[in-house]
Amino acid sequence: MHGKLKSLVVLVFSLIAGIWIYMEYFLNMLPRFFPNMENIEKTILSMAIVVLTIYVLLKLVLGMATKWDRYALLLAYFTVLIFGLLRPDGQYSIGTGDVSWNPIAFLSDIQGDRASQWVMVINLIIFVPMYFLLAVSNVLKGFKGRFFLFQGAWTLEWMQHILNVGQFDLSDLLLYTVGFLIGYGIALPILKVGIGRYPVEAVRYRSMGRG
Repeated sequence: MHGKLKSLVVLVFSLIAGIWIYMEYFLNMLPRFFPNMENIEKTILSMAIVVLTIYVLLKLVLGMATKWDRYALLLAYFTVLIFGLLRPDGQYSIGTGDVSWNPIAFLSDIQGDRASQWVMVINLIIFVPMYFLLAVSNVLKGFKGRFFLFQGAWTLEWMQHILNVGQFDLSDLLLYTVGFLIGYGIALPILKVGIGRYPVEAVRYRSMGRG
């Protein structure tokens, strides 16, 4: 199939699949964690991120992704992080400005509290994609450089406290770190078989077996 036609097919499929997934799963789920999701701009942005994610991931699997596709996906991911952690709409007020130094506070928070259980799961998975997305975008080199960038999560967490849009919670940072390490473990075999990796990294991953 011709390259442009193939890209068009992937785009159409991504639009259909992305809109269906958003309407089926995210439409009713996102308002639990993000205020004012009935806002049309937020709905369009959220749907566009879902479609873009599917589109670029498919192109990565098919070996069609350009560097701009990779950068766009990484930018979308960081957008989700900023909206998720800093809540720039200013609608979050529970516990704002507080500081919690208990690294396992989430264990008591989740006891019989369904909302806290969901928050724990989200905190655990939100950084899982980071290593893979940094690798496929060829941002920094190896685990140490990408882990150093991940530590910017400390800054985002502290900004929740400074900007009064949440609290600085050490247990959140623990969950972020565990999620990042899980993502690193998931990314390694995917990168080893060549999915989404820049060609210049192929030999290094196969010979060293690490990122």
